[in-house]
Amino acid sequence: MKKEILHGLLCVSLFFFICITHTAAQKPWTFLVYMAAVNDLHQFAQLDLQEMMKIGSNDNINILVYLMIQEENKTKVTKKLYVEPGALVQIGETTARDSGDVVSLEEALMWACKDYPSDHIAVVLWGEGSGSLNRFQTHGLSKGVCYDHDAGYYLTDCDCLQAFSWGRDFVRNGKKFDVIIFDASFLASLEIAYTLSSCADYMVAPQDDFFAVGYQYADVLYQCATQRIDSSSLALYMMNASHSFSVVDLTALQPLVDNCNAVAHILSSQLMSKHRKVVKATLKKCINIHNCPSFNEDMYIDLCQFYKNLLQHSAGLHISKSYVNQFKRLLNDGIQLFSHIIKGHGISIYFSRYMIDPSYYGLYWTQQNPSWLQFLEAFIS
Repeated sequence: MKKEILHGLLCVSLFFFICITHTAAQKPWTFLVYMAAVNDLHQFAQLDLQEMMKIGSNDNINILVYLMIQEENKTKVTKKLYVEPGALVQIGETTARDSGDVVSLEEALMWACKDYPSDHIAVVLWGEGSGSLNRFQTHGLSKGVCYDHDAGYYLTDCDCLQAFSWGRDFVRNGKKFDVIIFDASFLASLEIAYTLSSCADYMVAPQDDFFAVGYQYADVLYQCATQRIDSSSLALYMMNASHSFSVVDLTALQPLVDNCNAVAHILSSQLMSKHRKVVKATLKKCINIHNCPSFNEDMYIDLCQFYKNLLQHSAGLHISKSYVNQFKRLLNDGIQLFSHIIKGHGISIYFSRYMIDPSYYGLYWTQQNPSWLQFLEAFIS
């Protein structure tokens, strides 16, 4: 109830905010970092801020940081920072926000879009990440993304969708965000890409564990500060600024989603046939960690390699002769889609080998595309 009330007040305040605020001159780019450092990563926040200060804002770009941090033996603080060459300028008063509250993310988006208008905007979600954004905390893994250790909250996939959809509709007048970037681990997944596809043109994220030093922000921001670049170019610069990152063209994602659903439906059918044991054994070969890259304690697999393995072992799936060529064409079409939609290291998908995490049922992806979940249930049962 508290979050709903705060969200309503934020929407109301936006009207007055627009009426009384005199905004800065419009620039080509705004680069907003939503920096969630109320966790074990707080010591690395200053390193990335120093990277950003090497370039700083200029006529081409606004560099903004919505900083939430709690250092050792200190209280939690939230600051809005405007990054200049060699300096950080605080905008407004110091507060104390919860980085895992959707209202905080909406406030950051409103501040960046309304106070610093631009032709394009990139938003970085900086903080801890652990695959699907509303996974339970197990084995010491951090919850969701932008986890706030002080408040105990985190952003889920639906939180991100809510904030960016709100920003698109009520702050940007229906215009999508240009690039959403995860400076957090394990988030280059089809589930997350699909969730954000209605809100942004590109997503940049790592498939694997992401070392705390993060992106080389100075390299990316230099490109924005010194030349006019488009959204796809910035996304590719972000990908090249570190290792294990992928760029997903969200505007072209739906055909791959449809293809994945069709493949999952066929595999589910085969797992319910009289050849179930052989089919399951074949699928185990296809997801074996020696044959298919796996991430986050082997809970995610590289989807493109999985497709290639299915092609190689298609005989073991016992698909009828009248449909086997159609299935192979479906896989080949999917592999072609990967090459057009994803640049860099690839895109993952959840594949539980023994049990399905209860939170997977609540993902926006699962609710809108149940075929993959049904396939996993047939595999595990």
